[in-house]
Amino acid sequence: MKIGIDARLLSTKIRGTARYLKNILDYLPEFDHHNKYFVFQYEDIPCNNEFYQYILIKRSRLPRQIYEHFWLNFILPKIIKEFNIDIFFTPYVFVPFKKDGWKNVIVIHDALTKVCGQYYSYHYRKYMDLLVPQSIKRSDAIVTVSESAMRDIIKHFNAPSEKINFLHLWTDKKYKQLTLSLQEKQFLLKKYNIPEDFVLFVSVLEERKNISGIIKISDILLGKGFNTNFVLVGRKGFGFNKIEKELLKRKDRIYILSDVGDDDLVKIYNIAKVFIFPSFNEGFGLPPLEAMKCGIPVVASNNSSMPEVVGEGGLLGDAEDYDFFAENIIKLFIDNPFYNLMSEKALHQARKFSAEKHLRKLIEIFDNLK
Repeated sequence: MKIGIDARLLSTKIRGTARYLKNILDYLPEFDHHNKYFVFQYEDIPCNNEFYQYILIKRSRLPRQIYEHFWLNFILPKIIKEFNIDIFFTPYVFVPFKKDGWKNVIVIHDALTKVCGQYYSYHYRKYMDLLVPQSIKRSDAIVTVSESAMRDIIKHFNAPSEKINFLHLWTDKKYKQLTLSLQEKQFLLKKYNIPEDFVLFVSVLEERKNISGIIKISDILLGKGFNTNFVLVGRKGFGFNKIEKELLKRKDRIYILSDVGDDDLVKIYNIAKVFIFPSFNEGFGLPPLEAMKCGIPVVASNNSSMPEVVGEGGLLGDAEDYDFFAENIIKLFIDNPFYNLMSEKALHQARKFSAEKHLRKLIEIFDNLK
């Protein structure tokens, strides 16, 4: 079969979805040797994999969202017909309003605008309310990234259960334990102006991720006599303005890095002491998995998909139980046998998530639509 992949997101700042798409494109050639793939992407994105046939999209002077929907509904159907595409696969929900002969496979990563809408703007919630149900109706199969997300999508968007499959995510092979020399560590610490022995957080700095909770945990630790440093890696997101002043007050112990390349990020995971993730809700939660792949003990919230992802590989507690987070961070810092045990558990849990499991199921979904 001929399968077209919507890869326009590779050029956007929707990092989690773009990373998911990049992993699909990087690893798919290892597992599918019978289907033919066409990749629709903007012309200024590298086209360097001979496995794919690239169909390039020209940039437009129109606002991005307007042009993307124009392309999706008026240009894409012509391309699909021209190349006799059998399946249109998109990692970001939206499909053309009309279809003529091809099948649609969509990825809905979560139902967070419904489950915890207070963390999204009114206009974005209405935008998703309008378009997601229509895409579900026009889809022939739906993929999501956790059992928790699947339940939410069925409940809040009334998605047919027979259409939807959850396929857990995985990390790129670069996320692994590294043996860094003292010189390499010192270079990295100096490059980003961060201290040693820090607690790491990686994700968008927004309300839903409970950044205010990290501030409270930092204060609790200080009150207990532990002046623990935190490093937060991520761009500013929804609601950041509400906590920015409080973060600045603690800039001597809470460090913010907004622009870190993937290669350096792997090294930062490896020099971190503990990984913290007190998010209020996650469709999957890739950063804790990345941390576990690097052997870093994880302390995370026990809601939504976190029990699926972290499981026995980390320490899970209520997102607002800040004493729980503080106490376990202290224990990990002072109890070496406990630290080593949690590091081993993290590595063991992380081995359960692989590209092979995800992609073999995804290819099976494509093949079943023949």
